[in-house]
Amino acid sequence: MNTTTVTVQGMTCGGCATKVSAAVEALAGISSAEVDLGAGTLTATGQDVDEAAVRAAIASAGYQTA
Repeated sequence: MNTTTVTVQGMTCGGCATKVSAAVEALAGISSAEVDLGAGTLTATGQDVDEAAVRAAIASAGYQTA
């Protein structure tokens, strides 16, 4: 399993966290995407974690990464 953690800007509530995690979990090769709303991070885990694809999925959900 591979893991990557990305800082996500603009998440302010549980709905935001759900939207971001769902967008990342929809990617092929991702088995889980856990958001820490307090820290403003998302940790993606899977067999084939492509950080660029994770960042693109977050952007498509309407949020920015740092």
